Amino acid sequence: LEPNTQTLENPAQCLSAYNAASPAYICQRNGNHYYFATLYDRARRIPLYSAYEMDINGVPKREGSIVYYEPQLVHPDLISQQMDKKRSLSEIKKYNQNNGCNERSPQYRQNYKLGWSQALDDNFGSYDRGHLNPAGHHANQDAAKATMTHTNVAPQDGTMNKGPWNQYETKLKDVLSVGCSKMYVVTGVVPSGTWVDQNQRVNVPSHYWNAYCCTDINGNPLKSGGALGPNTAQDVITEYNSVTDLENDLRGPLRVDNNFNIFNGC
Repeated sequence: LEPNTQTLENPAQCLSAYNAASPAYICQRNGNHYYFATLYDRARRIPLYSAYEMDINGVPKREGSIVYYEPQLVHPDLISQQMDKKRSLSEIKKYNQNNGCNERSPQYRQNYKLGWSQALDDNFGSYDRGHLNPAGHHANQDAAKATMTHTNVAPQDGTMNKGPWNQYETKLKDVLSVGCSKMYVVTGVVPSGTWVDQNQRVNVPSHYWNAYCCTDINGNPLKSGGALGPNTAQDVITEYNSVTDLENDLRGPLRVDNNFNIFNGC
């Protein structure tokens, strides 16, 4: 008799996309390099924060459009690598074939799995795709390109994104980094009870926040600060002269205790 070469369905593997932990830690990898870190909320389909080192001396570059996704958020066994939608769906297809996941079942289909794990390009409605780690803080073209992933953006009011928040990002690069040897940055959001649409697929943050730590050539902290702004068209961004002051104001909205620390020792 010929051996049975048909792959039997493995329900645990086929459904692992829906049992994965949330939030998920992502080391944002593009090509052969890791560029920054993100904590991603699968349930709300938004990043909670992205952490990175700013390129202080280089000339900022913006690289293309937001086109990348994270197959590893679909199934933990998939590659930890940013991919465009076509390649992401191809990886999910291969996974389904290898594990006998019959795509006649709606929950096994490639688009369904990708959209379950993260926001898709058409999920933002009238909101801007607001970068947490902006491409303009990186002079290296590959590093700027790595920020163009849906796991690094959240729904942001267009007026805020193009106005006061953009102005603050520019100030952070051109003014607040002066005198620093290195600038470490964490930018995050405050989840809310508001969603892009009635399907409650993608959460709309109530606020965007930023924290930075500036160090000297020996790695010793020189100064810290940050900003907090409502995700609305109102031209209001509160700036802080220390991360401690920002942390105090964030504890309530984020519902965290007194052990909440953005930087350890800055």
